[in-house]
Amino acid sequence: MFKERRLKKKFYSPIDNFLKKSIYFVFFIFLIFLSFSSLLANDNSLKLVNTVGRSVIIDNNIELAKKKALEEALYLASLQGGARVDGFSSIDNQTNLNENLLVRPASQIIDFTIIEEFSDKTHFSIKIQAALLFEENNINCQHRNKIKLSYLKPYFIVSSKLPAWTNSLPKLISEEIFKNISNYEDIEVIDLKNSVVEVENVKNNNNNLSYNSIMGKNVTIKNGEFSIIPYINLKSAESRLHRFSKEILFSVNLKIFEGPDFKNIENIKYEFSLLTGNITGYSHLDSFYKVPIDKLINQIELSLSRLHYRVLDQLKCIPLETKVAFKDQKLIAPLGTNQGLYTGKIGIISNNNPDNSMQNWSVVSVSSANPDYSILETLNPRMDKRNLNGKLIRFID
Repeated sequence: MFKERRLKKKFYSPIDNFLKKSIYFVFFIFLIFLSFSSLLANDNSLKLVNTVGRSVIIDNNIELAKKKALEEALYLASLQGGARVDGFSSIDNQTNLNENLLVRPASQIIDFTIIEEFSDKTHFSIKIQAALLFEENNINCQHRNKIKLSYLKPYFIVSSKLPAWTNSLPKLISEEIFKNISNYEDIEVIDLKNSVVEVENVKNNNNNLSYNSIMGKNVTIKNGEFSIIPYINLKSAESRLHRFSKEILFSVNLKIFEGPDFKNIENIKYEFSLLTGNITGYSHLDSFYKVPIDKLINQIELSLSRLHYRVLDQLKCIPLETKVAFKDQKLIAPLGTNQGLYTGKIGIISNNNPDNSMQNWSVVSVSSANPDYSILETLNPRMDKRNLNGKLIRFID
């Protein structure tokens, strides 16, 4: 005969039920927060909108009606980017309480063009297209859909106090960094580890890369592209455990440059130390405490396993910008499809782009994108393109 087995019913106390529901509630709120953050992240910082403004013609004053119609069109355009509503109360002399609402645009118009003007016997109307910029900080860090990075030969120094076998470690460190960066899909890494670039010589030679500044494979860094040179320094150090322990202090400085003139835009510094063993004065004891080289190499790889994320974070936050040139009646940017541009890509031009100035900005779009250059068109057809020659353009999402 088989005995009947019954599952025991598990009872939860009220406190357990409360904790369980609280965990579910917090998890649900967390999911909502992630979804909302994703929506915010995908929100464009610049938007083109069309609006129509109308004004009554008084005393046959066309110019005044045109001005008021344009003001209304601009105001309506700015409200399409959202509005901030503030409320306040006031009391007059008769102690009457008045409620007031103040409506302010959440965006700013940085450029516009008049598409059409029309009028009848009583009203004058203007149709415009306006460029709205929502948050000034949104253009500082953006997702670049194409990043080209040339990895150049590293510079390294190994202390004479270290054993001879440590001379091979800088190359191992460089190879590990190169491998980690290359495995990241968002970066196209060009292997130029056999090319030595002396940055100071490049600048002194007015960007002409001579034999004195480059050895090995020819180096060509285009506008909007990056290069990286690792500087690796190994020193002998006393351990923090006790005075008989020895360590190797690793100092890595990844210098990131932009463009053909090797403009230094970022230095990513990273230091770590690894224990090599004890020095007691007794060779048989020292060999027993000595850390095996294969274990040391494994520790180096683990120490460098996340350094490439810092490189990616820096590159993605560098805006895609360059100086434009007016040539043959065309406005040209020395960036193209190789750097991530495409027809219709929006950019803003200003003398003060690096300072994120909100004044005197002009909006342009890419009308023709070639591999290494693009032809631009201004939003406002009345804009004299010659006035934009030599100014900075920053392309945004």
